[in-house]
Amino acid sequence: MMKGFKVLFLANLSVVFVCSMVMYASQEPTPTEVAEILALAEQGDAEAQNELGSWYYAGRGLPQDDTEAARWIGLAADQGHVPAQYNFGLLYFRNRGVDGNDAEAAKWYRRAAEQGYAPAQGALGYMFAYGAGVEENAVMAYMWLELARNGATDEFTLRLYAQQRYELAQRMAPAEIAEATRLAQEWEAARSRQR
Repeated sequence: MMKGFKVLFLANLSVVFVCSMVMYASQEPTPTEVAEILALAEQGDAEAQNELGSWYYAGRGLPQDDTEAARWIGLAADQGHVPAQYNFGLLYFRNRGVDGNDAEAAKWYRRAAEQGYAPAQGALGYMFAYGAGVEENAVMAYMWLELARNGATDEFTLRLYAQQRYELAQRMAPAEIAEATRLAQEWEAARSRQR
C-alpha cells in the first residue's frame, strides 16, 4: 500500500508541476520587469528575492540557473518569507542549486507549514509519510495532509490533498486517524487564537 501511495503522490505532484508551468509560460517577464525585480531583490525585498529566484529556477526572463535560484530564494527564506521557505525546502528536496538533503528540506517545509502555508503542509506530510528527512510517522503525515487540505485555495489542490490523505489512511488504524484528526484540530484552534 505504501508504494501505491508514493506513486499516486508523485503522479499528482507531476500534474501540479505541469499545470504551473503552463500558467507561467504565458507570463514571461519583460526585460523591464526583470530589471525592476532585480533592483528590489538587491535592496533586500524578500518577495522580490523569492520571485527572482523562481525566475532563475524556471528560466523565465533569465537564463535557467539553479545556483542563482537557491541564492535568491535562500535570502528570502532567511527573512521569514513563507513561500520562499517552502521553495527553499523544494530546492533541497530536488537537489537543485543546493546539495540534496531531505532533513534540510523538511526543516524549511516545517517553517512554512507552521505558518499555515498549505503547500508546505502537504510537502511535510509527504516527508513524514516516507521518513524523508524526519522519522516516519503516519499520524503526523495525516495531520499535515489534513491541514493542507483544509488550507487549499482551489478545488484541484483540495482534491489532491484529500486523495493523498485517503491513500495514507488505508495503511493506518482508526485510532491513529482519530489522533491525527485531533492534532490537526488542536493546531488549527491554536493558530486561530494567535491571529
